[in-house]
This record gives sequence, C-alpha cells and structure tokens, in this order.
Amino acid sequence: MKAYTLLYLLSMSCLPVMAQSTTDDDIPDYTLTEAYKTATMGNPLSPWMLCADPTAVEYDGRLYVYGTNDQQEYETTGNASNNTYGRIRQLVMFSSEDLVNWTHHGTIDVGSICTWIGTSWAPSIASRVEADGRTHFYMYFTNSASGIGVMTSTSPVGPWRDPLGRALIDGRTPGRGQQSNIIDPGVAIDDNGVGWLTFGGGDPNSSGSNLIPGNARIVKLGSNMISLASDMVEIPAPYHFEANELNIIGDKFIFSYSSNWGTRNDWGQYKSSLSAPGTCSIPYMVSTDPLNRDSWVYKGDVVTNPGTYGYPWGNNHTHMQKFRGNWYLVYHTHWLAQKKGMSGGYRSIAINRMVVQEASARISKVTMTSNGAPALTNTINPYEFVQAETMANCAGVTTENYSVRGNTVVASLDPGDWTYVRNIDFGSEGADSITTRTIGGSGQILVFADRTSGDPIAVVNIATAHPINIVPLRTHLTGRHNLYFVFTKVKSKMRFDSYKFHHGSAADAIRSINAADATDNHGGQSIYDLRGVKHDSQRPGINIINGKKILVI
Repeated sequence: MKAYTLLYLLSMSCLPVMAQSTTDDDIPDYTLTEAYKTATMGNPLSPWMLCADPTAVEYDGRLYVYGTNDQQEYETTGNASNNTYGRIRQLVMFSSEDLVNWTHHGTIDVGSICTWIGTSWAPSIASRVEADGRTHFYMYFTNSASGIGVMTSTSPVGPWRDPLGRALIDGRTPGRGQQSNIIDPGVAIDDNGVGWLTFGGGDPNSSGSNLIPGNARIVKLGSNMISLASDMVEIPAPYHFEANELNIIGDKFIFSYSSNWGTRNDWGQYKSSLSAPGTCSIPYMVSTDPLNRDSWVYKGDVVTNPGTYGYPWGNNHTHMQKFRGNWYLVYHTHWLAQKKGMSGGYRSIAINRMVVQEASARISKVTMTSNGAPALTNTINPYEFVQAETMANCAGVTTENYSVRGNTVVASLDPGDWTYVRNIDFGSEGADSITTRTIGGSGQILVFADRTSGDPIAVVNIATAHPINIVPLRTHLTGRHNLYFVFTKVKSKMRFDSYKFHHGSAADAIRSINAADATDNHGGQSIYDLRGVKHDSQRPGINIINGKKILVI
C-alpha cells in the first residue's frame, strides 16, 4: 500500500503549545446560537444539512447512510424557487456507531465522477466481499429520471469510480416495457451473493391505471454487479409511484415503495382483505420467486405519510436496515426545512427502530418520532483524536470537505455557535487536559460538560500560528458526559478539526505527543482510524498514524 501524507501534518511551525491558564475575564460576552433540534432529539440525523432519499450499509461496526444532496440545490438557487432537483449532482455521506452521534463524511461529487449525468438522486448501496478479499461497494443512483447509474468503491467513503462510463439502465435498454420514468433504484444481494435491482416510477404508463401504474421493475444483476443477467419483470405494485427499495431475508424478497397521491376508489378491484396503501405512504410486497410477476403479495403499509405524525406532508423515500441485531427504517421529512422557515420541498433524513419478524417477513408499522432511534453503546474514545464533525447536534455551524475524501471539518463558525456530542465515557481514571486541532484563523473554544451555563471545563485560545493547543481542564472529568464545544472570538474563518482528552496534565500530554513523533522517526507506528479505534496495521482510507492523518490506498 502507498501512503500519501496530507498537507497539514504537524511541522516545526505548528508543534503543540500549552495555552496559559485562563480566567473568566478572558471569556467575552456571547449569545448561544439557537438550535433547531433539542439535546434529546435524534432526528434529523444532520442538525443543519438538507438531504433526502436515504440508503444505508453496515461496514466494520458502523452504519453508513447516504442520500440526495438537497443542500446543493438550496445553496445553488438560494431558495429562490421550489426544489426542482435540477442542480443536484452530489450525494451526502454520514456514519455512526450509536445512531445519535453522526460523522459527516462530506459529499460524493457524482457529476465529476460520472461526467455523463445530468443530476444524481436517490442512491441505493450494497456491499459484497469479492475474490480479492476486500469489501466492494456498489452505489446505484438516478440520473435525471431517465436512467440508473452505478459507481463502485472499496471503501464506504470512496474514492468512487464510474466502471461503465454510461448508464446501467436507460431509455435504450431493451426489455423494460412501458415505463414512465427510470428512477429510484433499490438494490439487494441474496444469500448466494447474487445482486437484484428494482427501479421505475411516475404516473401510470400508457397501459397502466391508477391502481396498477405498471412502472415497477425487478432484474437480476450480473456477477460483476454492473450488468444485467435476466429479463426485466414488472412488480404489480398497487398505487406505485416511486422510492423503490429491496430487501432479501432468507428466501423472501421484500419490495417497498412510495404510493401515489391518487384516490383509492378502485381498491375493491385489487381483491385484498388488507386496507389500501395510504396517501403517499410506504407499502410493501413479498415474493419467493421475484421474476414471477404473479408471485408478489401485497402486505400493507410500513409507514404512513410524515404528515400523519405531525411533520409537514410530503413524499417519502425509505430504507430498511438491520444493524447490530435490530432493524431500522431510514426515511426523510420536511421537518428541518420547516424549522428553518423554508419552503420549496427541501428534506432531511431521519431514523427510527422497526420490528421485522424475519421468519415470516412480517413488518410492524413504524412510527416516526423526533427522538429517533434509541442510542446504542457509544464507543467514541475521548483519549484518541475524535473528529469534530462527529456530533449529535449543533447550531450555526456547517461542515466542509477538507484535504482528503471522507473527511470534513466544522466550519462557518461565528461567536456563539456550538456543537454537541452525546454520552462520552471518560472512565474511572478520568481526564485532566484536552488537545484541540483547528485550521486557519483564530478564536476561542469553550468546552462544557452536560450544560452550557456556568464555567466551562476548558478554555482554548487559538492563534493562527498555533492550530494545535493543549490546555488543562478546570475539573477532573470521570464517567459519562455530554460535551458542548462553544466558539467565541472567531476570526478569519477558523475551522474545528478534532480533539482528544488526556488522563494526565497538559504538560504530560505535550510530552506524550512529542514522544509519539519521536517514535515515528524511528519507524514505530501508532495507528488509529477516524473513530479513534486502534489498529495493528494501516488500512485503506484515512489513518491517523502517530497523530498525523494519512490517506492509504
């Protein structure tokens, strides 16, 4: 493997410096920026970013969630009109281990990777260990309602490549039959390693009806996951509209989708004892013979329109995902846009627990809540560098891509802005000092435990020439705590990169970091990933080696 050193590695000009002890007089008056979420809310996943059409994949103990980058449309148009989706050529990436603290890995610039596209919407991802022993990721997406593209990678955060240089499915692909739109792929891999893809949507085709619009398709993928290996077969989904999703549990294929906005006056023609799908809800169907059109059985709604749960009414797009033994539904709502006082159909991604009886493929109806999924065990290690873009909530800030694919920094900082991380375990030995890493500019970071009133547990004063600072804590910190990082005195676009706590004093921490550099000079390596998990050897992607970020490919 080749290692490429990033540009902002520690150098003699930016060795760690110990900030002097500060007094309350050093802290200016400031007003905390108001957040859209509360401290106990898990939804939406991103406290600030507009995104939609989620898909997800589990890898190495983390859940990676991807979606359509509504934020790109909003920033490009300045919210001058409704979300037309016409400016979106990126996908977004998040990941989490506990489902409350999410790391924003930035965006996938699909327009630069697949230069033939018009737009990129509604991704669907699957992964499989290939003959080379590595996990390969296959990301399918919609190109401007006229085709399905695919990208591949050997890392969940990229780099991504375009293996075909064209659409996998478009208007020229034979065998589709009559289809209004070629949209919204849903991919799954069965127990034999065979890939399957669903797609299609829109108003009823020329031979369809409101009851059976006739646009849903399923096809077997080739062994390389980037070709087709069967005829395309219609799934006779009642009131089908868009948002195709495919799961395979044992020998059962589960197809879910967004129903349309039409009337249900013709439901009696369907000959089902179940209630009709709700208005723009997510119903599902089950089959054990997916290429047999008549084998698909309608099973009712998974979740109803967000408007029935107190959110703004709107379309939906969901993904069912098993993670650490439990099932979850990832979906989108218009909640964040409403809180921001925006109109135009901008969306945000959320997650809730769901109950799936795997033996019978029976799915209990999901309730959307602002609390989100229950927090799982938090494995963030505060004694290794934690990426500042890992957070449960924030106010005023955004994130921006920095230096290497899959890494971002907390940006757009103004006095009073803040970030929030939930349920960090400092153990019984506890912490006595903290290191922060910033990029550019100058300012001050106030660190609070469990609240934002009273005295902070640490005050970090940052000068442009010293982006790495180690300061003592004002209190010995043990056990579990929620952390707030509040920004003041911000100048010249300072950005927050990462932080790390230490068991000993600030002076001890400086000696340990300098010792790590000395070890590096003699060939020894201390290797961690972006989550702070230690590894015995370098891994593809971003490694923190002796305190330095290294991209290994």
